[in-house]
Amino acid sequence: MSKSVSFHTLGCKLNTYDTEWYREQFGQNGYSEVPFGEPADVTIVNTCTVTGAGDAQSRQALRKGRRASPEGVMVAVGCYAQTNPEALVAMPEVDLVVGTRERTQLLDLVNDTCSIGRSFVSKGRTAEFQEMDLVGFGSRSRAFVKVQEGCNEFCSFCIIPFARGRSRSRSVAGTREQVERLVDAGHQEVVLTGVHIGDYEEGGARLVDLMEAIASVPGLRRFRVSSIEATYVTPEVVDFLASSDTFCRHLHIPLQSGSDSILTAMRRPYVAADYRRLVEMLAVEMPDLGVGADVMVGFPGESDACFEETRRLIEETPVVYLHVFPYSVRSGTPAATYPDQVEPAMKKARGAILRELGEAKRLRFQDRFVETEQEVLFEGQRERTTGLLQGLTGNYIRVTVPGPESAQDTIQKVWIDRVEEGKAMGVMQMETAAESMSDVSQ
Repeated sequence: MSKSVSFHTLGCKLNTYDTEWYREQFGQNGYSEVPFGEPADVTIVNTCTVTGAGDAQSRQALRKGRRASPEGVMVAVGCYAQTNPEALVAMPEVDLVVGTRERTQLLDLVNDTCSIGRSFVSKGRTAEFQEMDLVGFGSRSRAFVKVQEGCNEFCSFCIIPFARGRSRSRSVAGTREQVERLVDAGHQEVVLTGVHIGDYEEGGARLVDLMEAIASVPGLRRFRVSSIEATYVTPEVVDFLASSDTFCRHLHIPLQSGSDSILTAMRRPYVAADYRRLVEMLAVEMPDLGVGADVMVGFPGESDACFEETRRLIEETPVVYLHVFPYSVRSGTPAATYPDQVEPAMKKARGAILRELGEAKRLRFQDRFVETEQEVLFEGQRERTTGLLQGLTGNYIRVTVPGPESAQDTIQKVWIDRVEEGKAMGVMQMETAAESMSDVSQ
């Protein structure tokens, strides 16, 4: 009788990639997967520690998994397991804590734990890139490809260099082979991801060389980059992206703050004017580009004037959506010792202001594409409330349309005819359109 396993992933796209690799490893070795929260012989929680909330959510997930599987093996992997394994091994719910270095041995470690009982694994880091190859990416419409890991920047607020180690990259040849496998498995879009993807370097190749190699993979319809720091969006990178037929017109470029004094305290390697010039130049070079940004509120010393500089920069530049999050004290980082910590209520208020601004900008960007035809990669699940197909354009606009099952996990042309309740909506234009109308009439 086969054993069962369940997975729960918190945090970033790198964790999503790692979980997909674990899923393949366990599946190839006779484990059957059950949904998280149902009884399982093994439950694996891929933890996050980028904020205090990530730590708390990771602990909460481990407790939930234990309640569902009181006799099973409970495993914590990921960034929280790397930076604070002592806290996790102290939890009575947890049987096994696996750091970065040992994660490629997870299956063997779990089988050992099943045999010998409670175990704790060292948190040592690896200095080499671990090529965790995938055959496919499950049922997802787009596949992630991890090409870089670790970070050498050591921003004053960030714990990730301690969790993921120093910057290291996957080879161009290995990455291309991985993309080819994913295309063969039916994925039409890949997302290149990493902790600090702009710092990609392997054997003299830089990020633009990697993208050139990926763009020429036969059968790949499109690719995108998950997130890239402003200082690494070089003229060479821009020239390639602007001329590429495969690159999705979408970049996520973290800002963090529009105040130079706060950027300096954060140890960010740019000033607000640099960021402004970059996103304005990108809007000229690629007018249909969707640019998103991470923004932090409540960093120590952020005055009302500093916050206003951030708000004004976002309002005045062609950034089209925001990921807003409050500063979270991370023990072991310089910012944790800074004076003038901002009160939680102020962080909440400032976050609400920026989220409202970000939503307004997102809607204005959507409006620009009403009465245009766009290519949409439809996902494998319909929208819950309406039953409509849903997917993303290349420039990161979410679109919903009526359509048949056969359109799921495919790229189709859509005529966007309106924005309704904050959502872009339209009509499928290709051969599935007739089937779509038939589905609606039934």
